Amino acid sequence: MLSINMLIQYDNNPERVERIVYIDENRQFCFLINIYDNSFPISNDLHEVENSIIGGEAEILEKDPWTVIVFEKDISEKARQVQEKAWAVVSKLLKVGQKELLNPIERNSVIHRVSNEMGITKKTVVKYLKRYWKRGMYPFALLPDFYKRGGKGQEKQSSEKKRGRPRKVQEVVGSGVNIDEEMKKVFRLTANKYYQTKKNVSVRFAYEQMIKEFFREELEKAPEQLPTYYQFLYWIRKEQNLSHEIIRRTGKRNFDLNFRPVLGSSKNEVRSPGEKIQIDATVADVYLVSEFNREWIIGRPVLYFCKCVWSSMIVGFHIGLEGPNFEQARMALMNMVEDKVEYCKQFDIDINEKEWPAAFLPNSIVADRAELLSNASNLLTEKLNIRIENSGSWRGDLKSLIERQFGLFTNEVVKPMLPGAVDVDFGKRGTRDHRLSGKLTLTDFKKIIIRYILYFNNQYVMENFIRDEEMITEEVEPIPIKLWEWGMKNRAGRLRKISKDLMMLHMLPVGSATVSEAGIRFRNMLYSSELALKEQWFVKARFQNSWKVDIVYDPRNAGQIYIQNPDSKSYEVCHLLEHQYRYKNKTMDDINFLHESEKLQKRKHKQDQLKAKIDLKEEVEKIVKDAEKKSKSSGVKESSNKRIKDIKNHRKLEQELIRKKQNEIAKTESNDTGGSQSKVIPMSGPADNENYLLLKRMQKKGMEKRER
Repeated sequence: MLSINMLIQYDNNPERVERIVYIDENRQFCFLINIYDNSFPISNDLHEVENSIIGGEAEILEKDPWTVIVFEKDISEKARQVQEKAWAVVSKLLKVGQKELLNPIERNSVIHRVSNEMGITKKTVVKYLKRYWKRGMYPFALLPDFYKRGGKGQEKQSSEKKRGRPRKVQEVVGSGVNIDEEMKKVFRLTANKYYQTKKNVSVRFAYEQMIKEFFREELEKAPEQLPTYYQFLYWIRKEQNLSHEIIRRTGKRNFDLNFRPVLGSSKNEVRSPGEKIQIDATVADVYLVSEFNREWIIGRPVLYFCKCVWSSMIVGFHIGLEGPNFEQARMALMNMVEDKVEYCKQFDIDINEKEWPAAFLPNSIVADRAELLSNASNLLTEKLNIRIENSGSWRGDLKSLIERQFGLFTNEVVKPMLPGAVDVDFGKRGTRDHRLSGKLTLTDFKKIIIRYILYFNNQYVMENFIRDEEMITEEVEPIPIKLWEWGMKNRAGRLRKISKDLMMLHMLPVGSATVSEAGIRFRNMLYSSELALKEQWFVKARFQNSWKVDIVYDPRNAGQIYIQNPDSKSYEVCHLLEHQYRYKNKTMDDINFLHESEKLQKRKHKQDQLKAKIDLKEEVEKIVKDAEKKSKSSGVKESSNKRIKDIKNHRKLEQELIRKKQNEIAKTESNDTGGSQSKVIPMSGPADNENYLLLKRMQKKGMEKRER
């Protein structure tokens, strides 16, 4: 299914590549722009585009030629200033709406206004807008082509700009006097002074106080000049913000607790699938064990879910051992844009795209304050153009979808089925320690989560889901996948695609690796790549010094790390060396646990080794002392010169004695095998001593003869 930001190539012509910049909600037409020429987007029938792809006249391009892979620290200050200036201009244009910008008449008007406001030419405004459309529709698309020139800049600071336009009301309301600006000021003063207070007075009381204070003379002389009560009431209801009034009258906490819409009302804020997602995290009620050693208990995992507000479909998840925090939450966001067919293959689960059709960027994200907002503003808002909404501690309604999901998963899967699950009696005296029952690894638990998501998305009937009239007429079942499919056909146009390389740059954590003669070393793991072998990195590192390279890595799988390619448009994949395959398909959490365990073992072994080494020294010293004692007590004393001359003969004599002993031992073993009674032959005895002395006397006589 086509979505916004997709690239389509026609007739296998590399110069005719068009990007979808807009799809109407009814999926009848779309706007496309050629990413190589200087034209504006043109309208086309969406079904014709789809038929062109089906008929083979066009194809969807997965590789975006305009993708820019560049680390923040590598952007020059000049390039940063150009990008920020261009984004300020484009931001003003986008405030009127994408649909309006595609209308030539409205677009020209907006361009003229923005050029005057920003003090730049219309030609420059048009250049920025076209560049934004052609290069991917995100802020980094506005980086100039010389972005890598010059020195390294500082981290870009987030800016805050007011959004939207001031509200307007009708100038004459009701049958009384004209409601001009002066009258509005009086209404506003009255509302602030009397109505929007915690005294909870009625609108009628506020109206009467207004007449008494501001219109006493008109009341006496010209009552027809008085604003009527219904005019004041109408203005209160239409002009004033109802939520603001309730907060002023009852307090913020009371409003959040009692006057928010009912649970699930956040669905009313969106009109199409994928437009807004909610993310939340919880500590799962189950204890896991290590991938490396199932005897190692690694504790309870943190489970992250991303869920489409409109359809309730789960669009992404992550399981880690840290958090809740943004570093882990963005792994769930990374999963949200991944191809789920390929992702599930990693866990030997085969699905088709229709079973989990979620690989997109939303327009906005609702998240818990402590979980995602602390570090996400610069990343999501400025780089990916995703609006962040804070649910707040008193806004449980905005997270209700996820919270109910956690409860459903725990009650239907975790507690009744999983070993190591935490039950209500956990910690009570006499009950079994649930931690000792853990049998599942992180990978096992991920497989269970995937199976659960597939079940929920495709089979779970949401009994409390309120269908609108169109859904009822078309008999749409309240199942997430059914709602998603229906919404894509009838209310689509909000999904955005993003290249995998670009998502990796913004979502995956950045690290530093060392190129050495042994490989590319990262966290005590060694990698290699085609580029490294081709350019002989490891040979250079051996004969020269090692050097650092910036990498990005996926904490969910240590099997690969990624290095920026020289063309800055893609990543070079680095794979683990063969002898490092114990880390293959392992998470960074598991590897960190392994490394810490090995450090602990090494510290323990050092103590044991020290004790054993001291014992060894004591035994050696004991043997040496015993040998020295025996040497002193031997009866035969010879000169040093003679002892040195006899080394060769003594060696031969010793060899003869050893062979004789070995032959006797072999003969004894042979007799034992034949069933004869075993005969123990001592390693040294009287016979051996006699033989030794005899050989010594014979040797001495022979040497005396040679001397004569």
